[in-house]
Amino acid sequence: MYTEQDIGIFSFLSHSPGIGGKLRKGVEDFYVEEIPLPVERKDCGKNLFLKVRLRNWETNRFVKILSKSLGMSRRRIKFAGNKDKRGITVQYFCILNYQGDLSIHLKDVEILEIFRSDQCLEIGDLYGNRFDILLQDTICDDRVEKIEDELNGFFPNFFGVQRFGASRPITHLVGKFIIQGNYRDAVRYYVGFPSTFEHDDGRKIFFENMDPLAAIKELDKNASYERAILNYLIKNPGDYVGALRELPKNLLLLFVHGYQSYLFNKILSERLMIGTDLKVGDVVMKIDSYGVPIQDFVKVNNFNFPKIKKLVLERKAYVSTILFGYNTDFSGGIQGEIERKIIEDEGISPDMFRIKELYELSSRGRRRNILSPIIDYKRDECRFRFTLYRGSYATSLMREFMKQESLEFY
Repeated sequence: MYTEQDIGIFSFLSHSPGIGGKLRKGVEDFYVEEIPLPVERKDCGKNLFLKVRLRNWETNRFVKILSKSLGMSRRRIKFAGNKDKRGITVQYFCILNYQGDLSIHLKDVEILEIFRSDQCLEIGDLYGNRFDILLQDTICDDRVEKIEDELNGFFPNFFGVQRFGASRPITHLVGKFIIQGNYRDAVRYYVGFPSTFEHDDGRKIFFENMDPLAAIKELDKNASYERAILNYLIKNPGDYVGALRELPKNLLLLFVHGYQSYLFNKILSERLMIGTDLKVGDVVMKIDSYGVPIQDFVKVNNFNFPKIKKLVLERKAYVSTILFGYNTDFSGGIQGEIERKIIEDEGISPDMFRIKELYELSSRGRRRNILSPIIDYKRDECRFRFTLYRGSYATSLMREFMKQESLEFY
C-alpha cells in the first residue's frame, strides 16, 4: 500500500477530522477542463488547434496514438498540460504545420472544436483548470464546513499523486537515480518496480534479474513505453542511457521534475508544521495579469514586511519555496533552514542537476507558491466545483477534506 509519505506529504493545513471517501470511483466522477490563455485565431494559420474531450485517456498515450493515426512524429503535437487517465478531460492540442482536414476515429475521443493559428502551445500555456468532482463512499456533513472555514480560500500546493504516477508512484525514484548518474537502476525501477494495483510478471522478472528478453514475454501488452525500452536493451545490452532515450522527452522530464516535486512536498510538509504566515526570510512570488504566481521574487525583511504582508493578504503575492536545481537560491530565516535540512538529508547537491549524459533533462530549479487559492468554489453535498491556477492539483485540495492515508483513495 502506497501512502502519502511515499511522495513526501505528511501535513495538513486544516485541523478538523476528514470525511474519508474515494475519488475517481467512476470515470465520470472526475471532470477537468482547461482554461486556455488567449490564442489569436487565423483562418489560414499554419497550425491546427483541437479542443478535445477525452474519457479515460492519459495525455501522453493520446498524443502517441494520435500521431500514429495521422502518420506523423509525436513531436509535432503540442499541449499545455498533462492530465491523468482516470476521468473526463477537456484539453487543447496543437498540431504543427498541419494543412488539410482532420478526421479522428478513436474510442472515447470527441473533437469539440477545431481552429487555426500561427501560435502554438507549450507546457503551461493555460490560465488554470476548472474541476467538477464527485466524492464517493462518504457523507459530507458539518465536518466539511469546518474544513472549509479552516482553509479560508487556500490549500497547500502539494504536488498530487498524479505527478508521481497514479498506479505506480515512482517518477521521483527514477528521477533521483538519473541525477545520481545511476541509469541502470533508473531503467530497472521504471520498467520493473511493482505496483500494488496490478500483477505483472514481466515487471517482476525485470526488477529481479534485469533480463529484457524474459521480461518482455510476460509484460502487459499495454505497457508500450516499457516494451520499447526492453526491445532496445535486447538489441543494445547494457546501454541504459540509450534505453531511456526511447521515451518521449516530456516523459523523461517528468522523472527529474518528479524528484524535485518530492523534495518540494517534504519542504512544504515541514513548513505547515510551523505555520504558513509570512515570516522574515521568506521569498514571495509576484503575480501576472491573471493573478497567477510567476518567477519574479522579493525577499522579505524587517523593512518591507508590512507592505508584503498586505500584498499576500490581497492575493497579490505568494509565499514560495524551492524546486531544487543547479541554480537554487535558498530562502532566509526558518524557511531556509527547512530547505537546507531536507536537501542535506537527501544527500544531493546542485551540480547533480546538471545531467551530463542526458543534458536536456538538466534543471536550474524554480520556485513554487506554498499555498494556492481556491477560485469560484461551490459545493452541493459531495459534489465539489472549483477552479485552480495552472500547476495546482485538485487532489491536493480534496485530501484536506478526505484525510485518507493510502494513495489508492485519490
